[in-house]
Amino acid sequence: MNLRKPQLVTRLTKLKRVTGRCTLSLLAAFVATQGTLLVASERSIETLQPGVLTVAVTKSASTDPYQSQTWIGRYVEKFAVEHDLTISWVVVPFNESWLLAGRDEVDLVATNVASFPDRESAGATFSAPFLYERRALRIHPEDEGRYAHIDDFVGNTVGVVTGMAAERDVDRRAPEGVIVRRTGTFAELYEKFDAGQLDAIAEAEYYSLDGKVIPSHGDEVILIDHHDLTPGQREESVFVVRDKSRKLLSAVNAFIARTRFPLPRFR
Repeated sequence: MNLRKPQLVTRLTKLKRVTGRCTLSLLAAFVATQGTLLVASERSIETLQPGVLTVAVTKSASTDPYQSQTWIGRYVEKFAVEHDLTISWVVVPFNESWLLAGRDEVDLVATNVASFPDRESAGATFSAPFLYERRALRIHPEDEGRYAHIDDFVGNTVGVVTGMAAERDVDRRAPEGVIVRRTGTFAELYEKFDAGQLDAIAEAEYYSLDGKVIPSHGDEVILIDHHDLTPGQREESVFVVRDKSRKLLSAVNAFIARTRFPLPRFR
């Protein structure tokens, strides 16, 4: 094929353009592929068992809409689904549950731990807060006109769960003469209360971060003496995250930032 010089130059120019476009397309595809791999690498979470999120809770499969462990369980389930993780629930006593992540026993402690400095431990980090609480006393409805403040319980019995913030609160505020009964679990505490062995239970009223009450009881429950554990300071609940579970903390914090607690069914 004989081409004149102008025709040859034109053909070469077109060939360069086509070759350039192909090169750019290949380069763009390469960059996109590498970017996807990089994003996937950044998003991957390392856990005790690959693909499994081991979570400490105080109740298994709770469905009670008034229980904080029900709200927290559903919240963790949504997080796990978003990150393609299967959950392994580990039921533990509340007291010192915040130490389990640092001991490499679980990836995440979801027992509704308040972020007190003396609950920090090596090998684990608190997440961002997802709710906050105010202290209160639960009384029997028939006693509503009898009690208003913890000072009214001199000579009477107030129940607490060992290790809970409620125990700290009662020990700090109760005047001499208030009888404090301690149990290992809330189930035991409520059993004694329902049996008439306790005049009050020290517990909490729960709030979303924007200050709305999260219903934790029906109309039959009377809560009195609402106050902050530390006056003027919010008592915030957090997850405790195992440091060796790489990228889990940042993923949990990002989830909290974009996902209101509790999920809509329990607001």
